[in-house]
Amino acid sequence: MTDDSSHSNRTDRRTFLRATGVALSGAAVTASGAAARGPPESDAHVAEADFSNGISADRIAEIRRSARAEYNARGGDLDVTPVVSDPDPEDGTIVAYSYKIDANGVPRQYTGIAGDAGSAARLHGKAAERATAFDRTSAATTDEATTQSKSWSNVLHDEADFCSDPYGCVTNNLDLKQLDSDGDPTQDAYAVKHFFVMEPGTQKYGSGWENDVGEPKHDWSKNDMGSADLNEYDPLGTHDGSQSINVSVGTSGVNLGWSYTQPAVTTTDESSPSGNYATWNEEFNTSDARQYTNGMKPGSSCWIDQEATGSGQYQLMDLISKGTFYEGGWTPDSHALKHTFHVKVNY
Repeated sequence: MTDDSSHSNRTDRRTFLRATGVALSGAAVTASGAAARGPPESDAHVAEADFSNGISADRIAEIRRSARAEYNARGGDLDVTPVVSDPDPEDGTIVAYSYKIDANGVPRQYTGIAGDAGSAARLHGKAAERATAFDRTSAATTDEATTQSKSWSNVLHDEADFCSDPYGCVTNNLDLKQLDSDGDPTQDAYAVKHFFVMEPGTQKYGSGWENDVGEPKHDWSKNDMGSADLNEYDPLGTHDGSQSINVSVGTSGVNLGWSYTQPAVTTTDESSPSGNYATWNEEFNTSDARQYTNGMKPGSSCWIDQEATGSGQYQLMDLISKGTFYEGGWTPDSHALKHTFHVKVNY
C-alpha cells in the first residue's frame, strides 16, 4: 500500500531537505491567498470505520492523495512525500486514521487499530484528537534532538494504537529523520526515535490483564536499498530497575539524543549490529509496573545506499511494537498485540 507512485519529475530528496520551509514557503507567495496563510500545508483528514468493516489500504491511499493535492494547491510542490509509512495491523482492524502534510512538507499520520468492536469506538475519538494535535504542532519540532553544523531533518511523524478488550493497548510512535548535508555521495543516514508504550487491561478496561513483556524492534535489514549499516542504537546492554536512560544515536559528529526515566523494569538488549536490527526485551518486575502504563523510548540510526533521484520508492525499514499481556490465576494465560510500520522512502 503506497500513497505515492513513482514519477521522474519529483523534487530531489536532498533539495527537499534543504528547501523545506524556505523555497516551499517562497512558492506559496505566488499562490492565490497563500501569502495570508503562510507556508503550504494540507488539512488534517480523519477517517473512521466499524470493526466489522475496517479502513482499507485504498481508502488510506485516497486520503494521502487528497492531502498532497491540497498541499500543492496552497503553494507546495510535492509529486511525492519524502516518506511513506504503511501501517500493518497484524491481527487487528484499522478503524481510525488521521493524516496531514504539515507546513514543512512532512507527513503526520495516526492509525487506530482495534481488536474488538468496543475498542473501535474509543479509537474514533482518538483519531479526531490527533488530527487537532497535528494542526496545532504542524510547524513545531517533535523531539529533543541536538545538532551541530549539520542537521537531522524530520521526514515523518507516525503514531498508532492497537487496543483490544480485555488485554490492553500497545502504542507505537516514531519520528524518522534524515541527516542533511551528510557529505556522502553514495549513502544516506537515517535515524528513528521510537515511543513504545503498553497500557494493561487492568488500567484500560478494569480487567485482570497486566503488562508482561514489551518488545520494540527497529529492523533495518528489511530494506531493498542495499548496504545497510546499523550505526548506533540505544539503550545498549541490560538496564535493571528504576533509573534515567540517556539515548544517543547520532552519526558523523551530529548529535541526536534524548533521555527518559525507566521504572521498575528490566530492559535487555537483544540487538544484532551484524544483522542490522535493534530490539529490546522489557520485563515488568513489580505490581505497579505490571498494572499501569509503561514503556521505553529507544532509538537507532543507520547508513544505507543512496538511490538515484526519480528512481522510485524503496523499503527502508520495519518498526515493530509487540506487547504481551498476562492474566494470572489457576489457569494463567498470555496474549500479544503486535503491529508494524513498513517505512518506505521516495527518491
